[in-house]
Amino acid sequence: MKKIFTFACALFATLALSAAETTIWTGNEPISWNPDEYAGTQFEINSIPGIQAGDTIVAHITPDMAEPQYAITYKAGDSWSWTDLVIIVGENELRTVVADSAVNNIAERGLIFRGQGYILTAVGICKKASDPTPDPDPQPAEEYEDTEVWSGNMAISWNPEEYAGAELDTYNVRQDMLAGVAKDDSIKIYYAEAIEGAQFALTYKAGESWSWTDLVISQHNGFYAYKVASDAIAQDIADHGLVIRGQGYHLTSIVIGKPKSATGIENIQSDNVQSTKILRNGQVLILREGKAYNMLGQEIK
Repeated sequence: MKKIFTFACALFATLALSAAETTIWTGNEPISWNPDEYAGTQFEINSIPGIQAGDTIVAHITPDMAEPQYAITYKAGDSWSWTDLVIIVGENELRTVVADSAVNNIAERGLIFRGQGYILTAVGICKKASDPTPDPDPQPAEEYEDTEVWSGNMAISWNPEEYAGAELDTYNVRQDMLAGVAKDDSIKIYYAEAIEGAQFALTYKAGESWSWTDLVISQHNGFYAYKVASDAIAQDIADHGLVIRGQGYHLTSIVIGKPKSATGIENIQSDNVQSTKILRNGQVLILREGKAYNMLGQEIK
């Protein structure tokens, strides 16, 4: 059953985890959106009076599965639909910066902490004025060999009444579009013409029930990205694609980034590469001078 934590008319501070953070809740809540896989529930804070745009919400967590999943949502719009927030996953914490478009809804309607396989232990607020060091851009440190698999100009919207658009299901566009995705790849979604408060989300089919599951994404300058967390997720994406969703932006490109450090592709001189082929099982073949090589630069006979 959904658990509800009711706030009084104003926030109360019980503990200070750091000079810039004020704790608004502590506890020990196992989080799960599929109790058959992990015993838990979702946890709701039903209002956060006093929250301001630019404040950072910090959720302190303990991962409790090999591949935990994280999501923070809030009610938005006249339809009261739940909308995902962009979160940054750190060591034992989740951070989300409150946007102008979300602040009133979060203040009045609160948040729901969702996902799978982690324990929520505290929630705190870092006020914008008292936090001298903003969160860094979570651009992965690895260098990637990028391959564009789709380009266009498509308006993305999950509420056409507020913003004219739709969602893009890669499997419906081309079934093998993401067939080459593997663990540790970075799937990059480039966008343009984003409105203030634009929202971004990636979902994929997972589990025996084939339910759609949200992926945790990182936002960058001009694109957002998902680093493929496991072989199982990679296989689901390769077989069934992704749905690119959100509100208020134009999708312009989908790119698969292969970690250079793990591929060995730099051992094959680019001026001799004739073509690259991605097989249905995800294997990448590089064709050069009539011979085939894998991503480690090893000849396949």
